[in-house]
Amino acid sequence: MRYFNNTLVAVAATVAANGAFAQDAATKLWKGDIEFGYYQQEGNTDESSIIGKANGKRSNGQWTYDINAEAQNSETSGIRSAERYFLSNRLAYDFSESNYSFGYASADKDRFSGYVYQATLTGGYGRRLLKNEKMTWDAEVGPGIRVSEFETASDSGDGQITEAILRLSTEFAFAVSETATFEQKLSVESGDENTVSKSVTSLKTKIVGGLGLKLSYTMEYNEIVPNDTVHLDRETAVTVVYNF
Repeated sequence: MRYFNNTLVAVAATVAANGAFAQDAATKLWKGDIEFGYYQQEGNTDESSIIGKANGKRSNGQWTYDINAEAQNSETSGIRSAERYFLSNRLAYDFSESNYSFGYASADKDRFSGYVYQATLTGGYGRRLLKNEKMTWDAEVGPGIRVSEFETASDSGDGQITEAILRLSTEFAFAVSETATFEQKLSVESGDENTVSKSVTSLKTKIVGGLGLKLSYTMEYNEIVPNDTVHLDRETAVTVVYNF
């Protein structure tokens, strides 16, 4: 557990270290979304679910800074059935119009995954494959390290795995219309002990002002999972979005 806490401290320190981005006429350079979704069913089955997400991006000259946070809590008949928290932090530097370097850190805590946490730290090379008024498409690759802690120790007595990984990711965005945007994000973190793949497909529509709706479908696949847990997690969500 101490490694998860240390990872969160490291991510928070990275955020603080880049606080210089907020010094000059700050807010105009920030853009992002805040999402909230709530579901409740009462009757033969009592079920409720809350989803909250936030992401922010700031560009300042050749630097781009991204931060993402997610939380989900669900209960069925008064019993917690889902609880997940995710935080990621990314800093990129453009050294040409289409090429950049980046550093990336993330921490993922899912109470029902069989893991206490999974934390990743990577860095590498990125390329802007496409950029015009309607579409953007970026791809990244780089080495890193991942620390995973299991809720139950393995037969060898090891409850934690630290491994070198190769991380590949891509992000595509397409402005379908003046009020609708389609996005596809895909990442693969491959190591000797485990490979983690994640896909997020979403469609965001604007209603009025900065308010809109977002439909998203997320799949996360762990090649190696603890006993009594599944390899593939899937989530379909409809959320209210505030864009700033």
